[in-house]
Parts: sequence; C-alpha cells; structure tokens
Amino acid sequence: MTLLLLSVPVLAAAQSTQAGQQALALAVKSQRVLNEYAVGAAEPEAMKYAQRLRLTKAALDAQRQEWPTVASGPDPWDNFRACKNALEKASYVAELSGMKAVSKLDDKVFNLEKGKLQKLRAECDAQIRQSTVKH
Repeated sequence: MTLLLLSVPVLAAAQSTQAGQQALALAVKSQRVLNEYAVGAAEPEAMKYAQRLRLTKAALDAQRQEWPTVASGPDPWDNFRACKNALEKASYVAELSGMKAVSKLDDKVFNLEKGKLQKLRAECDAQIRQSTVKH
C-alpha cells in the first residue's frame, strides 16, 4: 500500500512533465510554421495570388488547429499560447495582405496588425527560449 501511495505523486509528476514536453514540442512546431509563412503573410505582393494566399492560410490554420483546448485542470500549453495566437494573427494578416494587394486597405490598420503579429512572434520565441533553458 505504501508503494502505491508513493508512486501516485511520481506518476503525476511524470505525466505533468510529459505534457509539458508535448506542449513545448507543439510550440516549437508552431514556431517553425510561423517562421516559414509569417513573413510572406505580411507581404501584400506575395498574397495577391489566390493560390499562395490559400496555401499560406491553410498551413497556418492547420497548425493552429493542433492546439488543444483544456476545459479544466492544469494547462501545460498555457505557457505557449502566444505561439497559437501568433498563428491566428498570421492567418489574419495574410487575409489583410490579400485584400491590400487587390483593393484599398487602410495602411494604419494593416501596419497595426503586422505589429501585433511581430509582438506575438517575439513572445512565442521568448517563451520557447525560456522553456528550453529550464530543461
């Protein structure tokens, strides 16, 4: 009985660590997708082509959908939510870039959203860097 009681906290800690590693892996994968697509997403000239816009949005949205929603209990993904938010923002900026390429879009709005994307990408990078230093 004592052995069982001692193993419960160890098992919980192992599961917590495993979930944390999964969260970090998802954040790193998201960071790679962002690095590949976010710069082009913010370029109206690149997003004026419908196929490129669709492919960019599809890649960003598919990666974003890999993020789980935790209804209750600890959320190991919470530390990396800036990465998910950056994926959402990059997809939105790609859409704005497409609009800007073919019609009039206020530069102020576009630049504001690009700035938000840059901030979220920096937060994502910082969260990953901080987490990898801990491990």
